[in-house]
Amino acid sequence: MLLLTQIDDRSGEVLGHALEELTALGVHNVQLLTSHTKKGRPGMVLLVDLEPELERAVAVYLAAELGAWGYHVVAAEHRHFDVEARERAVTVVCGARRATFTMTVKFFSLEGKLLRVKVERADVEAVQAFIREGEDVCASETVRALLEHELRTRPEATAVEVRLS
Repeated sequence: MLLLTQIDDRSGEVLGHALEELTALGVHNVQLLTSHTKKGRPGMVLLVDLEPELERAVAVYLAAELGAWGYHVVAAEHRHFDVEARERAVTVVCGARRATFTMTVKFFSLEGKLLRVKVERADVEAVQAFIREGEDVCASETVRALLEHELRTRPEATAVEVRLS
């Protein structure tokens, strides 16, 4: 289910912490959108994607911590893709240097068809650090694209090699 509530009197620090606490409650996703309220005042719209059994706990949090006067239950049907996290050994070759990284890679599918492969930001940063050790430069977008391309071309392989030279 999707809950929507409006917030107009909480600081950014409080709202940032609220996103973490709502996630810790077990919601699927939480988003905070800036808005303008009556008379042009700044406000926020909080969207919380959750299972119905969490509604009461989230409602209590919205009222007690964020001062919400209520919330809307938005009629929605969420369609999830098949997402599988698989551990992969990725050997990165940069000139004469090579290093192997263990990465948890997400494979997105729909009806058995692979749609996307996604590596985590922390893994991209680890590869970039290795590249920089050799005094080379490669943008994070390029590193991500190369990693995801190689992993997508061989989705069943438990180990792949990526050449950056």
